[in-house]
Amino acid sequence: MISRSKLSSEVSELGANEWSVKALVSEIISNERLTKYLAAAGHNPDRALTLYGWNIQLSEAFFPVLSAAEVCLRNIVVTRLIALYGVKWWEEPAFLLQIKSGGKRIVKTAADNLERAGAVTSGRMTAELNFGFWVKMLLPRHETVFWPNLHSDLSDLPAAVTYERLYRRCDDVREFRNRVFHHEPILHRNITAEYSRIMELIKWLSQEKATWIKPYSRVMTVVRQKPK
Repeated sequence: MISRSKLSSEVSELGANEWSVKALVSEIISNERLTKYLAAAGHNPDRALTLYGWNIQLSEAFFPVLSAAEVCLRNIVVTRLIALYGVKWWEEPAFLLQIKSGGKRIVKTAADNLERAGAVTSGRMTAELNFGFWVKMLLPRHETVFWPNLHSDLSDLPAAVTYERLYRRCDDVREFRNRVFHHEPILHRNITAEYSRIMELIKWLSQEKATWIKPYSRVMTVVRQKPK
């Protein structure tokens, strides 16, 4: 890993006429944050900043499909919870018992936040709880309780896709989504494979939504624009 002193010296080599680049690194991006980009750029500071900018564009391009996957999953899950526990599923003792203490705390925090801001409704609870919560509704212990008829509840899910495989895919997409939304580098990932996995998950959840969202995705366009 490149040291901070070496990074600073490499940036300094740009000269006085490139002071704005040096300031950008030290004051706005930070030396530590640029380390992975410098490694990918052969320790060329100017190219590293170009890659940093491209990573921002790439992350932005993933937003439509990541959003589609998250919204689609949570809507499917909450539909199932309403069927099992009623429109106030988050208050139902049997549901709270099933998700155990950790899940119960998350639900209570969400409900308390909404109550302070106004009425607590199923729609608002659905939006308030994060993607990680909805993915956890597919944990192995929930299969026989929430999803005894998985392929009936998810009519577009191929017969060959098992419950475990669906959960793993959702969790993989969650992990990648967190990297994107937390502004982490994704340029070292296999972007084509990540995009394909996300699109496949959306198809499993809703073929119609996958068809609808695809024209709004610029991921592969941005991939082709990667700086040389």
